[in-house]
Amino acid sequence: MPLTLRLLQSYDADALVALLPDLGYEASAGQVLHRLAALREWPDQEAFVAEIDGHVVGLCHVQGVRMLISEGYAEIQVLVVSAARQGEGLGRQLVAHACEWAFARGYERVRLRSNVTREAAHAFYEHLGFEKAKASHAFELRRPDGDQRAG
Repeated sequence: MPLTLRLLQSYDADALVALLPDLGYEASAGQVLHRLAALREWPDQEAFVAEIDGHVVGLCHVQGVRMLISEGYAEIQVLVVSAARQGEGLGRQLVAHACEWAFARGYERVRLRSNVTREAAHAFYEHLGFEKAKASHAFELRRPDGDQRAG
């Protein structure tokens, strides 16, 4: 079964709704469409899917981070492969595609973050050559009006 890596399109919204729970997230098709439209308005980022036989089986979103204090980096914001297709090398190919995207745009480093409880994911990333760089805490401040759309 040939794998196709292609840009995420609006018609993929329903497929993503079905895929996101494998990463521990849920969203409606409307939320996916709204977020994709917002993502497309910002430079230095891309989202692409892995497709087999017309079915979306993986998603990757990579974003460039330009900085004043360093050369910046690209960060994989989302990486998910359907639970039914894990172990087939799809995640490796999605990560390789994200790295090619980043290096072609002049980024010297590619980062990703993973919840401390996702030990199998950590082993996967280390197997791909990623190294634990640093530990940090995530701090959040929500808008005072309680708008939950951003999360």
